[in-house]
Amino acid sequence: MSDLSAYPITKRWPAEHPDRLQLYSLPTPNGVKASIMLEESGLPYEAHLVSFGTDDQMTPEFLSLNPNNKIPAIIDPDGPGGKPLALWESGTILVYLADKTGKMIPADPAARYECLQGLMFQMGGIGPMFSQLGHFHKFATETITDTYPIDRYRDETVRLQKVLDARLDGRA
Repeated sequence: MSDLSAYPITKRWPAEHPDRLQLYSLPTPNGVKASIMLEESGLPYEAHLVSFGTDDQMTPEFLSLNPNNKIPAIIDPDGPGGKPLALWESGTILVYLADKTGKMIPADPAARYECLQGLMFQMGGIGPMFSQLGHFHKFATETITDTYPIDRYRDETVRLQKVLDARLDGRA
């Protein structure tokens, strides 16, 4: 049986199945990336709900796993060399799980880098810009008198959608 007691997060969210990958997340756009990958890859895992409503992500236990206080985060009890490995940042988790299972990422080096390019495009562009547009549009439209933030994120979101459309249509 895997011993995860070295990880303080397991005091707050005890592992019922310490031999399984432990996922600490919430069903948000970033949060579901890891759970979707885990489902698609067939890896057994145990999910732990990190509630933003009760500021779980700000607790010392969660911060011991992810000092950036964001979800998702994982502990793989069977990491490289058979030793537990803790990771955070959804893109890193996705690459790790793809490498671990040999699924969802090509083995051919050129195709692999093309796949990683798409992931980085999502992580560095689509994810943050769409999120900021959604935030300002949903939560700040009535409190901000300057339209610059909403205009900026809307324009960048439209630009990124055009890049994505061109890529999907084979034009880029």
